[in-house]
This record gives sequence, C-alpha cells and structure tokens, in this order.
Amino acid sequence: MSKLNIQRVLIPVDFSDMSRKAFYTGLAYARLFDAESHILHVHDAISSIDSSYDKVNEVSGELARMETGVRRRINELFEAGGIAEVDRRKVKIAIAGGKAHNEIVKYAIGNDVDMIVMGTDSASGVKAMFSGNVTERVVKLAPCPVLCIKPDDFKSPLEEKAYIEV
Repeated sequence: MSKLNIQRVLIPVDFSDMSRKAFYTGLAYARLFDAESHILHVHDAISSIDSSYDKVNEVSGELARMETGVRRRINELFEAGGIAEVDRRKVKIAIAGGKAHNEIVKYAIGNDVDMIVMGTDSASGVKAMFSGNVTERVVKLAPCPVLCIKPDDFKSPLEEKAYIEV
C-alpha cells in the first residue's frame, strides 16, 4: 500500500457556515499531515470597460480593502475555533477573482496542492440543474482528491426512502 503524501491542503472559503466547517476540517487534516494550509477566497471578477486612471485606482483600492477584510475574517475563524496549535507560518492566504470553481482548480494546479477540503454548496433543484454547483465542478476538474464536507443535518435520500435497486 502506498503512503499518503499530503504536503499542501487547499481550503477555499466563502465564509458561509459550510465553508467555516470545511475550514476547521481542512486545518485539522493539514495538522495531521504536517502540511501547509492554503486558504483561498474567490471573489467575482472585478471588470470594467472603463480603464481610466481613476477607475484603476478605485479597483486597486477595493482589492486592498477586500484583502484586508478577508485576512481579518480568516483571523476571526482562527480565534473562534481556538486554533492556537496551528503553525501560522504554514498558512498561506490568497484571494482570486473569477468563477469560483475555475479559480480553485487553477490555484490547486499552480500550487501543486495535494488535497482540497471544501464544503458542499446549498444549491439544489432547478438552480443546481442549470448552474451546477462549485463543489461538484471542482471534484470533476481537480487534479487531486477533494474532501467534501457536508452539513451536520445532512440526510441521504436513501435513508428517508425505501431504496430499490434495479
């Protein structure tokens, strides 16, 4: 049997409840493997036809404020979870802009990530059918294993209905 070699764990965060749960689970796995934790927040791309000097400065200022806010919120997650034993030198924080699933996979590829830990999203029904969901797309596109964290109250449809195998 081959040894599991996890050196870098990517934990995408959007600050939802599921993301928070995945954050703590991802840090636990990183600690277990003595791996680096890569915390990634993806924001919708900021685009504009107006590329004037004023607009570029405005967008730069917004990105700087966003990075400060993301770092503050990640520090709040650390403090709220009582995670004093995590070696912060092994935690890298990144912010990307664009479609979440694309940016997560591109980050994983570009940083030689060995495992992604993320929460499942809440999209279901017609919305999920047309838009798909971020987690599902990452699972399909990622070059490494993806650990999907489910809500505490998740119930499999097979638990609630009689399962008939055809």
